[in-house]
Amino acid sequence: MRIEEIKFGDYTAKINLDRGANCISLRNRKHGAVILREPDYSAELDNPYLYGMPILFPVNRIEGGSFEFEGRTYTFPINEPKTGCHLHGELHRTPFELVKRSESRIVCRFRADAEHPYLGFPHAFEITVNYRLSLGGLIHVTKVKNLSDSNMPVFIGFHTTFNSSFIDGAKKENIRARVDILREFERNMDTYLPTGKEPAADEVTRFLNSGEFNPFSRPISRHYESGPSGAMALCDRESGISVMYRSSANLGYRIIYNGQADGYICLEPQSCIANCQNSPFERDSVGFDFIAPGETKTYKSRIFLTKSKICK
Repeated sequence: MRIEEIKFGDYTAKINLDRGANCISLRNRKHGAVILREPDYSAELDNPYLYGMPILFPVNRIEGGSFEFEGRTYTFPINEPKTGCHLHGELHRTPFELVKRSESRIVCRFRADAEHPYLGFPHAFEITVNYRLSLGGLIHVTKVKNLSDSNMPVFIGFHTTFNSSFIDGAKKENIRARVDILREFERNMDTYLPTGKEPAADEVTRFLNSGEFNPFSRPISRHYESGPSGAMALCDRESGISVMYRSSANLGYRIIYNGQADGYICLEPQSCIANCQNSPFERDSVGFDFIAPGETKTYKSRIFLTKSKICK
């Protein structure tokens, strides 16, 4: 298994090239922080999405695995039979090429073409993932380039999974999460697809927005549109240290998930809502997007530790 390590100052990160160029470890030595939930490859993983920050392409669920765009039918395999959906694509377990690396930076690439198609997706394209460590933490830049001669729909996200207690010795009662939220999308929890309804803010949403949500307190699985800052955070109130996760505006949607309050929390930035291709909403209003031939779209995030007061 090809796992590369990069370092800068007190930060170290590990990237698994054989599994979607997934950053499977991000640590800070000064604060004893194990920021991301790390896989143990000596055992079978319970769920490949719940470790590191795997790339999702196409992100989330597509109802029936199929949709129409510009007179073309796009069909993806049904890999979640219980919902009849295609879920998350296969890039998260696909090998990436190492393009370049230095002590603090690594660039990885995946390319699909007619000879090496991706899931029957009828476009040649290239995805480049760039990780760089600095005093400002981990900079994560993903570029998607359309190498075909027609407009290419693009739906991307990252199943970023944090340790809820990211500081060594942190107490459960001192952990809080904060997420800048604009609106919630109700989902049918049998299929996990949006119903077209937008619930009024309840206690969970209010606590997330204000930084009062304790991820150990209850299970959560919510779908949101991000507020203008694009910020999400985990805070340890005893040490005053927080993990900040900021994403560019074109990653403007969120899934927030913590299993059964199992000691991790997924703060997942994505470019569209679930099933935006067959949405009860107008496509353009919920992130449906495409890339013109020869063009590139860039998605950026940053993860870093701070002592600024983020949560209550």
